[in-house]
Amino acid sequence: MADTRSGRLVIVSHCIVNVHSLEEDLAIYPGLEKEVVELLVAKGVGLYQIPCPEVELSGIFRKALPKDSYEHPKIRIFYRNLAENISKTLKWYVKKGYEIVAVIGAEASPSCGIDCIGRWKKDAKGKRVFPRDVEFVSGRGVFMEEFEVALGKIGVHPKWVGIPGKSLRSIRPESFKEALDRLERIL
Repeated sequence: MADTRSGRLVIVSHCIVNVHSLEEDLAIYPGLEKEVVELLVAKGVGLYQIPCPEVELSGIFRKALPKDSYEHPKIRIFYRNLAENISKTLKWYVKKGYEIVAVIGAEASPSCGIDCIGRWKKDAKGKRVFPRDVEFVSGRGVFMEEFEVALGKIGVHPKWVGIPGKSLRSIRPESFKEALDRLERIL
């Protein structure tokens, strides 16, 4: 039987394939983001699931927070080391001639957002509460910033696609279809 590998890989944020890694009240699927995974399977790409940076950092019992809360030198160093370790493994795929086509992130995540992140509203008074006191703005999550640098060091420059989560979909319902359409065009 012939080897039919496509030689094309997509790096996928952990929560896309395992919603159990999300904070409380943020999952909108029972197990995985079905439409995203179905599209990847239909396009014949390999999936490389990265560990959830937030679970690696803080464990499974954590609160949803915006990017401001992750902008700390120690967190950035932790994420940089994680990104560099993942890139060391990915380098083997590149050496074998495989193409890393895209990185799929969790849009609006403080760690894995691609084009959008949450930040505390400047006018929030008293104890700030997620998502009430958060605004969504352009930006990349802390881990994905470090991951992009680490991939660049091994000569990998994929397309970047953010899949919006529950918070972002609630204010921009069309954003999920837009992200899927963009991913399909890339693949």
